[in-house]
Amino acid sequence: MRRHLKASCTVEAALIFPFIMGIIVFIIYISFFLHDRAVMKSCAYQAALKGSLIRSSTSEMENAARRAAEYNIDGLLLATADLNTEVAVSGKEITVSYRGNLRIPQGILFMKITGTDSIEVSGEASAYQKDAIEFIRKSRTVTNSLNHAGK
Repeated sequence: MRRHLKASCTVEAALIFPFIMGIIVFIIYISFFLHDRAVMKSCAYQAALKGSLIRSSTSEMENAARRAAEYNIDGLLLATADLNTEVAVSGKEITVSYRGNLRIPQGILFMKITGTDSIEVSGEASAYQKDAIEFIRKSRTVTNSLNHAGK
């Protein structure tokens, strides 16, 4: 006795499979976006800190931060292209920012919804130039105050 199988499972799978694959591809690209944005923020903060350590002039601060920004980010991004690096120094604050485009394959519905095939990814961080001597003085004052309060 031969059993007759319905083809409804095949039809349902053919209808659901593109939807599931679209969700998987969307999750992968969101993961790329989040990874690249986190890397940009981290590298921007590291470059800003490196620039804030320079004491001589604002142009030296800017150059050190720019060199660090280009060196830190090299080879770490997964899907972002057309990377722009900006470094700004104002007074004792130095700001490093990255901007780039995460390209999305044209076959995905995203392009039809937004009208573009890329998403802008950016990361920015700032650091202040600290006076090490003043910091040590304040730390010792606090330490001495705590030691005297404990006695």
